[in-house]
Parts: sequence; C-alpha cells; structure tokens
Amino acid sequence: RRVTEYVESTIPEEALDKGTTVMVMQVTCRQPGCVPLETAITIVFPRPPRKKKKRSPKEANDPPKVDEEQPAAFPEPLVKDLESSRIGGSFKTRILMPLSEVKREDVLDALPPNFQGGRKTIESLCLKARDVCFAQIGQLVGVDNTEDNIEDRKRVARYLRDSLSTYLERECVPPEWGEPWSKETKDLLPRENLVETIGKIESLQVNEKVGDVSTDKSTLLTG
Repeated sequence: RRVTEYVESTIPEEALDKGTTVMVMQVTCRQPGCVPLETAITIVFPRPPRKKKKRSPKEANDPPKVDEEQPAAFPEPLVKDLESSRIGGSFKTRILMPLSEVKREDVLDALPPNFQGGRKTIESLCLKARDVCFAQIGQLVGVDNTEDNIEDRKRVARYLRDSLSTYLERECVPPEWGEPWSKETKDLLPRENLVETIGKIESLQVNEKVGDVSTDKSTLLTG
C-alpha cells in the first residue's frame, strides 16, 4: 500500500475521482541481465461512457447498427498529454528493485513528467544507462587507477564503443546473450579499434547471479 500511495500522489485528483486505479506487485524476471526481483506498476484509467449517435425519427425503430456508437473518450486526458488516460487505457512502468526497497524517489524516477513530479525522460534514461555501463566496467575490470587497470578499462570501453556502432547498424538488434559477435559482425567493426582484442574481452565470464562476476584478467593483460 505504501508504494501505491506514492503513485497515487502523482495522479490528478480528478483522475482518481473518476476511478483510476493503481496496481503494484513484485515480479521475478528470468530474462538475461534482469535483476532477480523488480517492482511492476500498472495505472488503469477508467473507461469513458460511450456516446450514441443521434438517430432520425425514420430510423427510430430500425435495429442498431454496428458503427452506431462513437468511440469512447473523455474530452481531455485525465493525465496531461497522456492519451491512454483519455480513452480508458493503462500505463505501465517498472522499478528495478524489490518492492520492499522502493522509495518515493524511485517512483518519481519511474514516471514521466505527465505525472506530478515524474522525472523519467529520455535524458534520464540515457544517464542511467551510461552510469550502469561505467559501473559494470569497474566491477568487471577493477576501479583501481593502476596502469594495468586503466589500460583494461580503455580496451573494454573501445570494444563497447564499436559494439554500439554495430548495434545501430543492425537496427538495434543485439547478439544472443553471452554469445560473441558473429564473424560478419566483427567485420563491420573498424579494424583499428580493438578488433584484435575482441576475443580477449569476450572471455569475460559473467555469472547469471547479479554481482557474481569472474574475469579472466590474465588473458586481457597478456594479450
């Protein structure tokens, strides 16, 4: 109920009065790369009443036609600029942590500015993805500023840069989870940008358990 109240506090009173409901549950994610437990939030907006088209006196006794009812919609969205709130749809979002750990700030970060106090934007998503990427590099390679660690981080960063370029060229279709790039994909990478060390970096073995990471650093260092 605590997280539900956080979400409800971001929804206009009018929308709540008309019957908007909030559902919050903890779910297990078994997809590669997912956190084990995450919080799923669904906001369900009320269905607006349907308006029937006016019938002429001659049509009064005719059987109703299939298209006689106009599509149901409120005159204005119940939540600013959110079309699903106008037509009786729903809005879904996720918080990548267990339900018991969710705070109000986490809820605001998971909702777009359409909701009162919402902070989820393309910019915020990009910053989060960037920070997670940098943190993962540090966990895999090491955060110490020794000459070897710095060089290893550079190698991984160059490989990721090339991988993102290839990801864009492939219309954002990633390789299979945990699988190396195909030979065809490797050929797309600029030859001067770490192609020779792709095999070495792909030797990083990531355990399915979040945070349990083992790295074959000797391969990286001796290449």
